[in-house]
Amino acid sequence: MNEHRRSPWWVVALAVVGALSLVVGGLTATVLGVVWVRHRVAADETAQAQSAFYAAVADVPATPGTLIRSEPLEYSVVGGKGWRVVYTSIDGQGRPIAVSGRIFVPDAPAPTGGRKVVAWAHGTVGLASSCAPSRATTYTDLGFLAPALQRGWVVVATDYAGLGMPGPPSYLIGEQEARDVVNSVRLARVFPGAGAGRDWIVYGASQGGHASLWTAARAAGIAPELRLVAVAAAVPAAELAAIMHAQWSTVIGWVIGPDALASWSVQHPDRDYTSALTPLGRDVAARLADQCILETGIEALGLHEADGALFTADPLTFPAWAASVASETPPKPPRGMAMYLAQGMADDVVLPGSNALLQDQWCAAGVSIASSWLSGVSHADTSVVAGPTFVDWAVGRFAGEPAPSTCALGVPAPVEPLPVPSVSP
Repeated sequence: MNEHRRSPWWVVALAVVGALSLVVGGLTATVLGVVWVRHRVAADETAQAQSAFYAAVADVPATPGTLIRSEPLEYSVVGGKGWRVVYTSIDGQGRPIAVSGRIFVPDAPAPTGGRKVVAWAHGTVGLASSCAPSRATTYTDLGFLAPALQRGWVVVATDYAGLGMPGPPSYLIGEQEARDVVNSVRLARVFPGAGAGRDWIVYGASQGGHASLWTAARAAGIAPELRLVAVAAAVPAAELAAIMHAQWSTVIGWVIGPDALASWSVQHPDRDYTSALTPLGRDVAARLADQCILETGIEALGLHEADGALFTADPLTFPAWAASVASETPPKPPRGMAMYLAQGMADDVVLPGSNALLQDQWCAAGVSIASSWLSGVSHADTSVVAGPTFVDWAVGRFAGEPAPSTCALGVPAPVEPLPVPSVSP
């Protein structure tokens, strides 16, 4: 089972991007190029072998959560078995679409009343179809998967619309992320042998934290037949304005900005996003968006070092960016829904101060949050390190026990909240 601890390429990429001074000072362009070429060859070979599975679906079944295709994963998992899947979700116009993902089913028999379900929402991986987590042929250590399966829980993991399967990108589009997550849980209810019940918890990291919080706000309206009992988020990209204000002029802007631009431009074709970009940024943004995060991260290092920022100024001073940041910032969970928040203190992608701001504001608004502030833990590692704690916390939520609350204890975050930036109308 050695591959159970193997770091996936997108975790390596985040580690590269998250340690910029060390990377620029200690690695040559040649070394980075070799890393990328090796990944690109492997990704192309995998995509070619999987082309039939991820081919467009001519007639997508109308019922959300319908299983369209499945095949066993190439790797083993402790406590269960896994499949890659294609299932029906719904787009913003109410039309059925095909979305890919994975499902993991425990080995032990399902209990009376059905298994509990955990829906995993993954972080930023890039927008090329080859970036989809379900395409991986080696195991990614999620931190919580093995203990969840050993407790008898089904785990589903969407790729989100437009990633894996053909379609427009849905990066940081909260309503679409929520539909895809919820409909992956519906899939678990019909997947052969899964034996899933109606109770579930959503857990996401980074972009997936954004998705999990949007899911918490929308799940009851999307699927009233299910019961979302709690929401968990590791290093969530939640306070988008604070994050963008702090990171727009850094290399992170080159990594995240093109993906947001590609996705939001499709969502709002009437908005002018490109005027906020430098001439070089306008030239390369589309190409950067059509890559996986390792390639983008490597190129971003050189672009930032040689040319500075992707943006000419803080994007929040441009109406298109300000409007999308405002509309895509996650709303608070429904009153009474328990929340778990994990934040690595060494995170230089989603800065700890952004989620200190979230904790301050949401606690004041009556949200019950149990927070874990993880000293020395990076962005890429937070969800894995927090995984066992999340599982222990989820046991209590599935059992209906009173939820622990950092808010009720009045414990402040161990870092100053980022300032709330002014946003142009």
